[in-house]
Amino acid sequence: MNQRHITAFLFAALCAAGAAQAQNAVPSTATQEMQFPSREGSLSPPSTLRMTVTPETPPVVIRDTPESQAEFQRCRQVSDRAAVSNAQMQAGLEQCMRELEQRRQQ
Repeated sequence: MNQRHITAFLFAALCAAGAAQAQNAVPSTATQEMQFPSREGSLSPPSTLRMTVTPETPPVVIRDTPESQAEFQRCRQVSDRAAVSNAQMQAGLEQCMRELEQRRQQ
């Protein structure tokens, strides 16, 4: 009976120590490695997949004024109508985006 209590106590202590170590071992950026193939006897050469997991941060919410949004739409319509090639359309979009960014910084 006494042996069971000691064994249960040691088991609980080991579980608590393992949990504490696992919590302390998790950095803010965790890297996980997996080896493939995972079965013995596979003829494929082994390869390693390495994934880095970073904690998600909420996206920055940008709220433009209705006037700024209307100005951006007007700029897009004018530049799209004036463009005769895909390159000109992309250049016009870049210009409209630069102007929008300038308005955001003011």
